Amino acid sequence: MKLLYVFPLLSLSFPLSAQDAENPPTSTESGTAQVEAPPESERAIRSGLPFGLDRWGERIAEQGVTVEASVTADYSVVLDGGVDDGADAFRHLTAVGVTLDTERLFEHPGGTVFADFVTKNGQDGSEEVGDFQAFSNIDEADFTTIYEVWYQQEFFDGRLRLKLGKVDVNNEFAFVENAGEFINSSAGFSPTIFVLPTYPDPALGASVSAYDDSGVYASGGVYDGAAQEGFATGQRGFSTLFGEPSDLFLIGEFGVAHEASFGPGRVAVGIWHHTGTFDRFDGGQESGTTGGYFVLDQTVYQTNPGDPDDARGIGVFAQYGWADGAVSEAEHHASLGGQWFGPLPDRPDDVLGLMVSPVWFSDEPGAGFTEDAEWAFEAFVKFQVTPWLSIKPDLQYIIHPGGDATVDDALVGTLRLELAF
Repeated sequence: MKLLYVFPLLSLSFPLSAQDAENPPTSTESGTAQVEAPPESERAIRSGLPFGLDRWGERIAEQGVTVEASVTADYSVVLDGGVDDGADAFRHLTAVGVTLDTERLFEHPGGTVFADFVTKNGQDGSEEVGDFQAFSNIDEADFTTIYEVWYQQEFFDGRLRLKLGKVDVNNEFAFVENAGEFINSSAGFSPTIFVLPTYPDPALGASVSAYDDSGVYASGGVYDGAAQEGFATGQRGFSTLFGEPSDLFLIGEFGVAHEASFGPGRVAVGIWHHTGTFDRFDGGQESGTTGGYFVLDQTVYQTNPGDPDDARGIGVFAQYGWADGAVSEAEHHASLGGQWFGPLPDRPDDVLGLMVSPVWFSDEPGAGFTEDAEWAFEAFVKFQVTPWLSIKPDLQYIIHPGGDATVDDALVGTLRLELAF
């Protein structure tokens, strides 16, 4: 079983006019496009788009419409070991999203409508490596779909938020902000949350989040859990939410966003439960399963702490996840890593990253693993070539791929090309 972290939608939210920037609407939370005027550092990166797209984007953003598009392409080579030493794989993912600000369009404050189209084509690199954690977060069988469609409403100046629709749940729960540039799937969320409705199968559902001025927040959600029964919820509508199978995925998260002397951070804990019926590795069945997770995101160094628009610095993260080893292949998972934004003074948009991510497998005899754990080490450099093009050489070393003693440790190189318009 291979687990996939939600792909990074490399979006571009166009800046508003100077007049609108004086009184921008309230921005939405992580995972949605923002309509407010970006800081000057972001304006610099977003200017110079081809075909006049930046000017066109400014005009429609003034009316409350944000359009974003991205193409992510990976070319990988198994440099040593794995299932097929020397094999290569090429795949690409294209996404186009539209965000509507209801205050600008309809004079209804606090509302956001979002929809996006996603298509993935090409090979699955993990078939050549045999790894469990999926070293590329766009690897999956080919698909084309309307990926997300949701409505979000904020109340009480953003202190309460309700979201309804078809949602990638990893945009709401268990996300790791300081791991956003890594391409290994386990950087995005712990693979112990093996029933999470995320890429490539978001699901219909609802969530509510409450925020305190001190940085404390609490979120809860309930979603269609039919994917556990083999239904591709990413390709379906309401049928599996209101009909058979009637499985549900429930999740809650409590966290604190804080401001330390060296930079902002976030600590969060979560618990999830799936109501479906699961096959146990000992041959029996289990009604429902539960697990939990922990996330730490922290900026530890800021190049220019006096300038809130300067994103250069170092951010680190740690996460841990647990699931019931009687039904889950991944019983424990931990990861630790960091990203350095703007390592060179004249290259403020480049990024360096380093991460280690071990997953410990179920020791039940029926689980079929012949190694206790798989370890993935990742290092990358992201070069921002133009405002809309980046190139990311990535190197990963995977020990005991797939927990299979017959598969050699693998060294995998990937060149990721990202275009954002």
